[in-house]
Amino acid sequence: MDFLSRAVLDSGFDCTYRVLASPFTYNSSPGVIPQDLREKDELLNLGDYYHGRKLLNQFQMIGTDEPEPELIVLNLFHENSPLFINNEQKYIFFIDPEAWKTHPDLGEWMKDGFGMIQANPATYLKRYEEMLKNIRVKFPAVPLLVVSRLSHFPAFGPDPYSYLDGWNGLWSSAGTVLRRWQNDIDGLGIVDMDRIFGGIWNRSEKKIESHCPFLKFKLTEENNVITGLHASRDVEHIGSMWPDLARKIAQYVDEGRVTYSDDEIVPDAWFKPWQPEKFDDDRLLDMLSSGANYLCARAVGTFFLDLGKDYTDFLVRTAEFTPVCHNTLHMIKTYGRIWRNPALAHWCQVHRNTAAAFTANGPLYLEDYLRRIDEVERYALGRGN
Repeated sequence: MDFLSRAVLDSGFDCTYRVLASPFTYNSSPGVIPQDLREKDELLNLGDYYHGRKLLNQFQMIGTDEPEPELIVLNLFHENSPLFINNEQKYIFFIDPEAWKTHPDLGEWMKDGFGMIQANPATYLKRYEEMLKNIRVKFPAVPLLVVSRLSHFPAFGPDPYSYLDGWNGLWSSAGTVLRRWQNDIDGLGIVDMDRIFGGIWNRSEKKIESHCPFLKFKLTEENNVITGLHASRDVEHIGSMWPDLARKIAQYVDEGRVTYSDDEIVPDAWFKPWQPEKFDDDRLLDMLSSGANYLCARAVGTFFLDLGKDYTDFLVRTAEFTPVCHNTLHMIKTYGRIWRNPALAHWCQVHRNTAAAFTANGPLYLEDYLRRIDEVERYALGRGN
């Protein structure tokens, strides 16, 4: 939604992006930050422990001193964990318990006055609906627009991944639920992500890797030896999606409805099994040398289809062109654990210089990114896990 908000701004609308922690926080909110919590937050400067979610927006999506918006757009956002519930006032909020290490007094205060709850993924849509109804009560005249999530079709393999815990078990019935919301809640519209992506697919290369090249991995290890690998495809960062979504939002503002073109339909090919792609060595080197993030990640992804061959040299030879991206770095880090090749340390040295020059995402991003490069290098050189 951060990317979408930027696309909406580019289309000429004023737009403010806010990050929510869980429907639980808004559903339990007294409408303001409770005084005791606000005092702790101000005294201890706890902002870094909300993971980019401002404390105020856990209780107020829109402040009482702000003008009423022309439109509220929400997605099916993923929930933070753990959540804490106040024993007396019953409000719920999120904070990273790491804050307790820095501020032991905060930890004691929370252990005395709060319980910890874990959101049940199976009931996410129920509490989300409650949140929508609460928003409608708070803002009875403001149109609402809910952007759905992409369904997990077989062609999106291997094992499509969602940041929303439990979406893999919800997506097949979610369309029916969202249509009911549209019928039951006045002034609520739905944007169908499947149809938006269907239009993009039908107008471009019909390979999931070209749109979603990033893979997430879970490794199984015994005695520091890799014994198993599970790959999932991240289907939530599709760069071509945001301008199309922004146009649907603009249409909803102007016309009060969302319509779809003839090519914005779910392709039959999505229901067929995923077909992995392969490239020859020259093409892989071209992709890795392109400097394009998607092409680089797409090339690295194919390494995992041929684990009998070590492609580390390909990374070393093209190191100066590797883009700065956490998702691609995760893939390279995983590959480095499978093929523990000291030559990867050279890639780390070159990429560290590239990363150090990339300051657009701020100092915290850079610090974390460099730390992860260090981890890749230590493992490549046999200096730890």
